[in-house]
Amino acid sequence: MGQTKAKWRGGQLAFYDGSTFETVLPIAPRYFFDDFIGAAYDDNVWLYNDANEATQALSADASGVTDVVLALAANETQQEAGIGWQGNELGWDISKGLIVEFRVNLAVLPTLVAEGHIGVLGEALVDDQQISSADDYAEHCVFSFDGGGAVTINADDGTNETTAAATGITVLAAAYHVYRIDFTDDSNVRFYIDGVDVTPAAGVDMSDIASPLVQPVAFLTKHDGAGLGTMNVDYIKIWQATR
Repeated sequence: MGQTKAKWRGGQLAFYDGSTFETVLPIAPRYFFDDFIGAAYDDNVWLYNDANEATQALSADASGVTDVVLALAANETQQEAGIGWQGNELGWDISKGLIVEFRVNLAVLPTLVAEGHIGVLGEALVDDQQISSADDYAEHCVFSFDGGGAVTINADDGTNETTAAATGITVLAAAYHVYRIDFTDDSNVRFYIDGVDVTPAAGVDMSDIASPLVQPVAFLTKHDGAGLGTMNVDYIKIWQATR
């Protein structure tokens, strides 16, 4: 059983589970939390993006946790399975102390040409655009996953770029982890997995982005070619220090 604790960062108080490091409640003027409970997606909040045989669904796992299930099929076609914010609305501001947190498992690790990403984009989520294999998104800041379970960090603000920086963390298929990206200082973005700071030693700078407005995203994608993957998103939490 977890123990609720509290911490301050960037002038914000947040309560968190001391065993899982899941944020329980941030005290912030702007806060959104979706645990994806219900019979259907809330399409007033989320854009559901898919292409070809990729799918999204709400489904309960063996413990009764309801997830957004994003899945790529194994056939050799371009596919996309993802969720973005309010029809690609860039509604959150990294210059105002933004923090985004995801609880995710990769039920099937993305293999071959498939990629998995969670984090933020400073542009629209579009079919057939990748990050690991090609720098298709000019403005992004994400955790990325590959078929070996290695978690890397990719970021680009149009000037400063971080490419496949190792976190030192390798995840097992179907294991939940809590991923957090903290923009309290957008020139020194911090990355956490289960409460452990995995930020690259060289740091991640997003302060030169043309506009600080971004959207939270979780997606699996691939160009034409073999590969598959399944991502289960248990929750997404988003908050920022000022409006």
